Amino acid sequence: MRTGFIGALVLAALAVGCGPRLKKVDYSNPEARAEIPPAKMTVQVDPSKLDANQKLAADGELKVSGLFYKGTEPVEATVNVTLHPKDGATQRSYVVDVNSVRGAGAKVTMADDGTLTVIVPDEDAAVPAFETSNPNIQAMAVELPGASEPSTCYLGKEVLETNIRFALCDLGGNGKPASLRFIDAQADAAQAQPAPEAPAAGAAPEGAAPAGAEAPAAAK
Repeated sequence: MRTGFIGALVLAALAVGCGPRLKKVDYSNPEARAEIPPAKMTVQVDPSKLDANQKLAADGELKVSGLFYKGTEPVEATVNVTLHPKDGATQRSYVVDVNSVRGAGAKVTMADDGTLTVIVPDEDAAVPAFETSNPNIQAMAVELPGASEPSTCYLGKEVLETNIRFALCDLGGNGKPASLRFIDAQADAAQAQPAPEAPAAGAAPEGAAPAGAEAPAAAK
């Protein structure tokens, strides 16, 4: 499937907030997207809430800095963590709260050494738009905790504190918009398998809908 800029909107100028150093960013402009700083992510979490494996011992949240930016100003992302007991073990889902990064963009190096650019519109119930630098990306079918079926995900390259990595998931269509997540890195080998058909990257930035029968339809 083709992954130009995919999302629920044609990207328009986004108001990136107020403050002396913030400015409006028109992310429909390729030059504005090119100026998004590469991600240098750091996880922030209260150590008293971690278990012996350095994982959250109960439902809660993480803060990730160095991922999203408004212009060149960093925006801290909130990641909601939910525990899912299964077969005597505990799995964790890590979902980025898009409201915490409204109007921001991210540029992430992925496992196939491509670059993923993500834009979160500055609006309620925002659906992220994205584009990839590689003509073909290495998508994986990942068994996300709490999900009834595997999700097609594009995995980040860097493994962060608490042993998690960034992932863009729900790329298989079925009416779902793409979701921004983190996954436990040590579970990669057990939970991730190559997707039946890896998405192909496109160059169109104007909110282009994906092409091909396997492509996810843009939400409305």
